[in-house]
Amino acid sequence: MTDMGSRQTFLNMHKIFYILIIFLPLSVLFSQTSNLSGKTETKTSSQQEELIFKEIESAIKEANVEQISKYFGQQTYFSFSNGTNGYYSSNQAFYVVEDFFKLYRVTSFKLDHIKTDNNHSYATGKYNYDNRGQRSTAQVYISLKKIGTNWIITQFTIN
Repeated sequence: MTDMGSRQTFLNMHKIFYILIIFLPLSVLFSQTSNLSGKTETKTSSQQEELIFKEIESAIKEANVEQISKYFGQQTYFSFSNGTNGYYSSNQAFYVVEDFFKLYRVTSFKLDHIKTDNNHSYATGKYNYDNRGQRSTAQVYISLKKIGTNWIITQFTIN
């Protein structure tokens, strides 16, 4: 009986050994695959933020408030060189930005620095404008925050 019990134990150990040989490499493969997909999501998220900033940049160049306003949150903070500052609802913000663009007509705009992160990102740039025949330049700061799956502008400064 002991000979038969030993043999059974030996066979069971071989089965376990073969199972480990088959499944261990598969588990390593699957863990690497999930890590790769995580890196892809981060890269994709970063690319998404950069695309949003490029869209905002284009909208500012064209003084297209409608295109920018789709990124306004329920309460967005504004600080403009014309004295406008404070938190505005998305509806109010539309008119605040529209009025600013009418007074300070953009001649050129370029974002020169974009910093992306998982949930908060920002960009800075130069806003060249014409105000009653006088040309000048202002610094722009825009910050985005991820809320759920959407990115919204939390702060928009032109000074």
